[in-house]
Amino acid sequence: MSIKIKDNLKNMIVDYIFEAILNNEFKSKDQIKETHLANKLEVSRAPIREAFAQLVTLGILEQIEKRGVFVKEINKQDIIDTYEAKGIIEGFLATSFIKKASKKDYDLLNSYVIKMSKNTNSEKEIASIGTLFHKHYLKYANNQLLLNELEKLNKKSQLLFSKNLSKLYSREEVKQRHQLIADALISKNTQNIENTIKEHYFHTGNKIILLR
Repeated sequence: MSIKIKDNLKNMIVDYIFEAILNNEFKSKDQIKETHLANKLEVSRAPIREAFAQLVTLGILEQIEKRGVFVKEINKQDIIDTYEAKGIIEGFLATSFIKKASKKDYDLLNSYVIKMSKNTNSEKEIASIGTLFHKHYLKYANNQLLLNELEKLNKKSQLLFSKNLSKLYSREEVKQRHQLIADALISKNTQNIENTIKEHYFHTGNKIILLR
């Protein structure tokens, strides 16, 4: 089996486990058994182990010696650390947008804000548009080390955010919060951009803690 095929298989298993946690098929503290998963997905145990290792690194699963692999219980400090790191890294990377962004880029940014506040949107649609919004202003970022770290944080925060979305913010609040980011980017003030994005995530992290 080629390295590319093995990597694709591992990524498929990572996505499967991640979606299963999102859908509450695997809950906090549940054990995920290697043999059971291999039989269910009809794959060998090697890519299962690789997928487990990646999800342990992301802080989504945990390996307990002599017991096995479990869905990690995320505590308050995990939430604070995740959202603080996410805000700081994304805020810094977002400043690259103002160096190359065109009028079309700014127009698209504002269009995402309008789209995500429509009353006809489902929660999943709002989250999907929000993801596009954030990805758009990171399109010119080229620090690969920070982008890789942000991708890891995104995985973990997605689990926290998606399970609390309906309780966190109204559609109007979603619009206002993202409009603040769009306005900061339009200001082209790097300090304003970093502070606004940090506050965006710090507030979400603290609110998730209050809801638990």
